Amino acid sequence: MFDFVQKFIYWVLSLQEKRLKHKLGGSLKRSFSNSTSKIVFSKSDSLKLNSMTEKNKERLEKEVKIILKHCENNPDKVFEFIEKKGTKVHKIPFAHKILKLIGLEEGLVAKLNGIKALYLTSVLAVLGKENKISLTTKPMFVMRDLPLNSYYTIQQFHKWYATKLDMPGFDAKSQEHFQKYLDNINDESIKSLSMEEIIGLKEAIARDVEAINFVISLAKSTEGAKNALNKMATEKGASV
Repeated sequence: MFDFVQKFIYWVLSLQEKRLKHKLGGSLKRSFSNSTSKIVFSKSDSLKLNSMTEKNKERLEKEVKIILKHCENNPDKVFEFIEKKGTKVHKIPFAHKILKLIGLEEGLVAKLNGIKALYLTSVLAVLGKENKISLTTKPMFVMRDLPLNSYYTIQQFHKWYATKLDMPGFDAKSQEHFQKYLDNINDESIKSLSMEEIIGLKEAIARDVEAINFVISLAKSTEGAKNALNKMATEKGASV
């Protein structure tokens, strides 16, 4: 999964470069901004003013580690924390199949608008999980009521915490494009995306990669700690 996402990033970036040259050929300057970054393009170069995004990334890594330690990396405690912070966690039968019908995966479901929001809130209302049907939704978790994998939970928690810090890439349109092109990187319709949409897609990919990298780093450090303890115990036993 990680290698695939990395290749996807490079592919989108190459498309972005080609599109930039085409769209900016007759203009002197354009700029695009999201919640915490601003990108200014000219004929010859680009400048990304993303100091707030970078600061939030550092804050994200630090605070997620603290909270996970407090929760003892226990998936149930992590989701209890999430619910206490006002994000709904819905555990429903066949969640993966229900979400697949609208091109989503179980776990964190970012903001939805339009028909997808209507569909999901309708299903949740029928199952007694939501009180009303709506054309818009806030971020929520939708999953099967099964034992949770700790590393998968950590990845989802990392992405959720990024939404709480208003990190870019979690708006409905960017997430829609992310899910769509993640399933089919050869979809020609990506060429018709506007510059704003491509930047939003890039941000959505970045947030996913950051969550994956966080899990990989945590897994390596945890495994390293276990190996060190095992080695110490072995060496101690051998010296007795």
